[in-house]
Amino acid sequence: MDGFLKCFVYLTSLGMLSFFVGRLIPKSWINPDIFPYKSFQFENDGRIYEQFSVKKWQNKLLDMSKIFPKIIPQKKINNNLQESLPTMIKETCIAELVHWFLFIPVLYCLSLWEGAGGVVIVMLYEFFNIPYIMIQRYNRPRLINTLKRMEKRNSSAMPV
Repeated sequence: MDGFLKCFVYLTSLGMLSFFVGRLIPKSWINPDIFPYKSFQFENDGRIYEQFSVKKWQNKLLDMSKIFPKIIPQKKINNNLQESLPTMIKETCIAELVHWFLFIPVLYCLSLWEGAGGVVIVMLYEFFNIPYIMIQRYNRPRLINTLKRMEKRNSSAMPV
């Protein structure tokens, strides 16, 4: 049980640290139109994730804003969509990046809890990060397409 406790404390600390690191990443560093954030062709603008019913379960998963609502307010699109969408799009990139990053340091649990216990913890931790990545890859193309439609509508509505 000692290995489990060490992994639990390590992964809890890692999760909290990665959240704060994600908050510190400058959004100016993020470009959703390039790899690794741009949708791959096989993703069909995020539609592939509909096969996994992402739309039905995405709001049921815990996130930091649900765990610490007073410290971390939930990110929502405000009334000025055209202004808030670019920020939300970059937020999806940062969230995805953080969850992919967590795949690497979790491997330290293999030395904290040697044997099958450590392997199981690593596999579960990585498995439970995949839905969060799927959510970002499902939502980002939809947000980008909404922004493009708004920009197109606004540019065509402007008088010449």
